[in-house]
Amino acid sequence: MRNPFRISASQRATTDEEFVRLFGAGAIDLLQNVGDPWGSVVFMRSAPGGGKTTFLRLLTPRPLGLVNSLANGSSTVKATHEALREVGAIGIHGPELLGTMVEFTSEFRELAAFDRGNALFRELVNSRIVIATMRAVLEWLGRPFPRDLEQISFDWEPESGSTIPATATGSELFDWASQIETDFYGRMDVLGEPQPVKGGHARLDGLKWFANSRISSPLGPVEVRRVLLFDELQTLSANQRRSLLDFVTGARAKCGIWIAERLETLTHKDLLSEGALENRDYNGVIQLERQWSDRRGAVYARFVENIAKLRAAKADNFGDRDMFALIADGDDLTVWATKFEQACVDIETRILAKMGQTPRYDVWLDTARKNNGSAVERAIQWRMTEVLVARDRRNEQPTFDFISLSTEEFDKRQSSGLARAAEHFVRTEIGAPIYFGRDAIADVSSFNVEQYLAVSGELFEEISAKIQFLRDVPMPLSAERQHNIITGIAKARWNDLTRRLPLGRDAKTLLEGICSFCHAQTFRETAPYMPGVTGIGITMQDRETLIDTPDDQIKHLRGLRDVVTSLVAHNLLVPRLDHSNKNKKFVVFYLNRLLCVQFGLPLGYGGWREKKIKDLITWQAHGGKEEEPTFV
Repeated sequence: MRNPFRISASQRATTDEEFVRLFGAGAIDLLQNVGDPWGSVVFMRSAPGGGKTTFLRLLTPRPLGLVNSLANGSSTVKATHEALREVGAIGIHGPELLGTMVEFTSEFRELAAFDRGNALFRELVNSRIVIATMRAVLEWLGRPFPRDLEQISFDWEPESGSTIPATATGSELFDWASQIETDFYGRMDVLGEPQPVKGGHARLDGLKWFANSRISSPLGPVEVRRVLLFDELQTLSANQRRSLLDFVTGARAKCGIWIAERLETLTHKDLLSEGALENRDYNGVIQLERQWSDRRGAVYARFVENIAKLRAAKADNFGDRDMFALIADGDDLTVWATKFEQACVDIETRILAKMGQTPRYDVWLDTARKNNGSAVERAIQWRMTEVLVARDRRNEQPTFDFISLSTEEFDKRQSSGLARAAEHFVRTEIGAPIYFGRDAIADVSSFNVEQYLAVSGELFEEISAKIQFLRDVPMPLSAERQHNIITGIAKARWNDLTRRLPLGRDAKTLLEGICSFCHAQTFRETAPYMPGVTGIGITMQDRETLIDTPDDQIKHLRGLRDVVTSLVAHNLLVPRLDHSNKNKKFVVFYLNRLLCVQFGLPLGYGGWREKKIKDLITWQAHGGKEEEPTFV
């Protein structure tokens, strides 16, 4: 396996054993916000690549069984085992869940064209539930599917008119479901315009059957908690999804029901409502990127780094090497020291040219000159000095230029944010690498696992290419090379945005306006928003105008609303509530971190500026002309 980062862990091409060895146990911590994960309805949502299908696959019988059996022989699987025991998925005698996966595909949406009342949709879902359940039961028993279907039987007490047999063996139920599948594909093969079709099921009996049927096997009754796992709901039509959710949420079934879907299926009200933004009623909803970001970056970073290490260990000739030991966390000063030294000279020259003959900043300048740190540290010191001088000179209050400012005054005016901003400024000025190191790899992923694997996979490709034999000792991947790879990924994604995104052209134009504005604000000479501006905010009143006003009253805003909703659904804009000092409430839209890379912005959160809806409309129409950084 040359580059295991290219494999999606949810893909069935990955064996169940490989899957459990690659699973990151930290993901299970996300269940802490769910009160009763195995007995209630749980929604799992994310942008594409968030890890929904991977999580559901872990809950199915064979992966759970492998976690239990392999735990003593593998430290990585042991961590997953312990996490699953904590949440009650595995007990002292083994797996305690019958996770039954039903995956929706595009064929359901095709059915909607001539299934006006969703009767055929319910019929097909009933069939899929029955087949998936029998497969899960046999896997839980350690028996092959479909060979041993005759060894299991099901009986339940159906309501009047139910089509699922009250008592049947697995083979009989398989024949029943197979006939539904055959009829379905026969209807789909009919040529001509779609016409309403008679037949189908009046109810979603499969859910009640799944929750209530008594399952028998040669070893006796199969008594285990049942969890029905619905995946890929975004492939359904809007009517099918609404019909399914109405039934599921109102059924009060005696089982757990997990529903995984992409955020793009949700409406603007679902995504931008005040309750959603404040995480109200979060019990029963796992929004993957949001929950990772709420847990602080270090927790997420440990989780994805563990995934990276597990995958690297699967590669040919990589052996037991530590991937992150081969990723440089600092500059190669044999290459960059001279340029940082020259930056110190250039910055001092700029300051002296601006300050004239005043001795006001003499102590600050002497302090910078006496700094004995590395070339990078001295350049940052000089850049902080330049920013503080610019701030002081813009002070509207009259000052006495002959009074020299002290080092204590310098320390009082600086902050950690200023140091980060100064470093970003000076690196940008001299073209030094900015995006490198293990922390940056996690940061640029914007709490999306697929995005993390895309970046770390490209870095790993370059590292592993230098390893031909197990005894090879490759040099760590330089900061400059990491920066070039990450900026290359950001550029490729930016160029592909129009194709990948609904309303892609309008979305890209709006993002160009937002990013260009953030760039201009970040590089103001006084660095007022440290370490930089990476988001824009609109008042909650403007948000209410966008999402609560009837469509016919805001025809001129509907295009903007739909584009913003799409960008939020695809994790390109990350909404958060924030508060200004004037007691006004805002929703802030932070940029996806790869957009920050594309536009040369820092990766930190916190810096944002208020904008009006009219500004967003202008950006959506015309984009934004990126202003030159105001370095001098």
